Amino acid sequence: MLAITGSAIARAWDEGRLAYPQAEGLPFHSQVYGMVAGQRGLTTEQLVEARQRLDDATETADDARRAIAPRQSPLDILGDELGLSPLAREIVLLVAAPSLWGETARLLAILADDEDRPLVDEQLLGDLLVEQADRAQLGRELDDDAPLLRNGVIRARPGAMRPFLPLTVDPVVLRLLQGASVETELEHHVRSYRSDRGLDELRIPAEVKRTIAATLRHPGTGPLRLVIRGRVGAGRHTLLAAIANASGRRLGVIEMAPILRDGRARLADLATALDRARLAGLLPCVDGLEMIASHDGAIRDQVRDILRRHAGPIALRLPLDAAPPLDPGHMVIDLPALSLTERLACWDSALARHALQVSELEELADRYAVGPAVIERVVEETARTAERTADAGARVEAAIRQHLENRLGTTANRVTRLATWEQVILPADIQDSLTELIARIKHRRTVFDRWGFDRLMSTSRGVTALFSGGPGTGKTLVASAIANELGMDLYRVDLSRVMSKWIGETEQNLAKLFDAAEDGNTIILFDEADSLFAKRTEVKSSVDRYANLEVNYLLQRIDSFEGIAILTTNFGTSIDNAFKRRLSLRLTFPFPDEEMREKLWRSHLPPQLPVVGTFDLADIARRFQMSGGYIRNAALRAAFLAAEEHSPLRHDHLERAIKAEFREIGKIAESGILE
Repeated sequence: MLAITGSAIARAWDEGRLAYPQAEGLPFHSQVYGMVAGQRGLTTEQLVEARQRLDDATETADDARRAIAPRQSPLDILGDELGLSPLAREIVLLVAAPSLWGETARLLAILADDEDRPLVDEQLLGDLLVEQADRAQLGRELDDDAPLLRNGVIRARPGAMRPFLPLTVDPVVLRLLQGASVETELEHHVRSYRSDRGLDELRIPAEVKRTIAATLRHPGTGPLRLVIRGRVGAGRHTLLAAIANASGRRLGVIEMAPILRDGRARLADLATALDRARLAGLLPCVDGLEMIASHDGAIRDQVRDILRRHAGPIALRLPLDAAPPLDPGHMVIDLPALSLTERLACWDSALARHALQVSELEELADRYAVGPAVIERVVEETARTAERTADAGARVEAAIRQHLENRLGTTANRVTRLATWEQVILPADIQDSLTELIARIKHRRTVFDRWGFDRLMSTSRGVTALFSGGPGTGKTLVASAIANELGMDLYRVDLSRVMSKWIGETEQNLAKLFDAAEDGNTIILFDEADSLFAKRTEVKSSVDRYANLEVNYLLQRIDSFEGIAILTTNFGTSIDNAFKRRLSLRLTFPFPDEEMREKLWRSHLPPQLPVVGTFDLADIARRFQMSGGYIRNAALRAAFLAAEEHSPLRHDHLERAIKAEFREIGKIAESGILE
């Protein structure tokens, strides 16, 4: 490289294009004549010497190349992959030279003879390659649609006109030329994955494997566009890493979340990441495209254009049923949810590899509908801490719950103190309806799978219930008791974390919530569901339109929901009627009558509570019309009053606590209804 630059400098000396400024006579006389009049022969001896050095250096390089044959250099490997011509490969070396050899940078600055010019530009390359190519050939190699710029090998920084555009080599290419690891240049854009399993080892349907094999054998006329869709934990990354490995690559994952967070200004990062993944020999996999709001056509079109322009293969990782922003001609592979038999086989295989034992494996597989990727991670984590000789069932289940809580915890809080039926006082007809609801949850597999009702159902197999009624009538308490009886986790949805001011983000949060609830042994509780499941309104503004879009999404998701959800509301009339038609059960919790209020008082005074004197709970229930929530509050308040006085609970403690509850709610007389 030094010889090429030295030869170009000697040629410029010989032609007078590179000379000292004229102190006398006409300014820049020799330079002007060298460029316009084509003068030669000013430094013939230096030019001959420079050419001889160049010939010697070229012969030495050819000998070294023959000595390592058939091993290819990094540049040759990259050139073959991208279809670079010999001239293009020379250009890559020349543009990279200042970063590879410091002396070259100094020589190029001398040759440019202009401190305002970039270190390397098209004009300078023409001087260096004058004997290998004419200016027209060089210009074609540096066109936007030629391999060098189209694939991001060479980057032209804007700011000047051709042929004075500053040219640089992508940092990934520079690291390849240096024989160094490219990971440091990828970390902000791409995460690489190496497959430790082959396609034949993956527990995916045989039809999916046949489709993949056909795709790899006959990728089509254009670059491969592969879409893998599935649920979280379905093994999409594992499958794509195995596909990349089968084609001699590693997988490079590009996360869209940080790119989309800042809007259109960051979309150029997607194009850069795709280029760098390909230059590093990776199969680029774009994650998170579902975060683009369905009604944000501008962003979707820009992403589609970037994906269309990328010259190499691309894989997309999407949820089931998500539409990829690709032109027709791409291939879609859906990874369906595992059946119980398939989950059992995955558990057996993973546990056997790590020499772990789980005694009640079928029950575990039935309770948690997680995918193969989650199964693999859970078993690996358990193997690091569990004893090989002991039953690892408890540790495995704890690890599964951690994975699910990690997903649910972004939008919901786990209820750790669950109620019992002894705390619930309801009319007999409501109790019967709740018995039916519990039976639906317990016996879904029997009714749908064994008795054949699944084939007759046009909607989902999920269980969704609406509990409506005034405050304190026991709606949330009943949801807690149901979870306790079924041995399931209860998660209360935090609507402040679900609902977002950013367009489309509410739907994304809901999608993650519903997916996680379906995978786990979980009931999700939408307390005060009015704000989320409210009636659609007439569209008078963009706010109304986006609110209706969220309701429409919820309607579609409830239709396909396979899990268990309970909605509570104080005003049943505020819920959209379309939701009501889709619910498995709708219950109205009445305000407790006198008999129920007496039972509630008795249920909220624990047996171990120290008492003194007589308590006429029937009279209290008759005189004070309070819902169950206020009865609970008053009983607790009375206990603290007694504790403060260091005495057992007396009847007057209850009276004082009740009157305090009425005062706090703003009621002067205790004859009104407290709900």
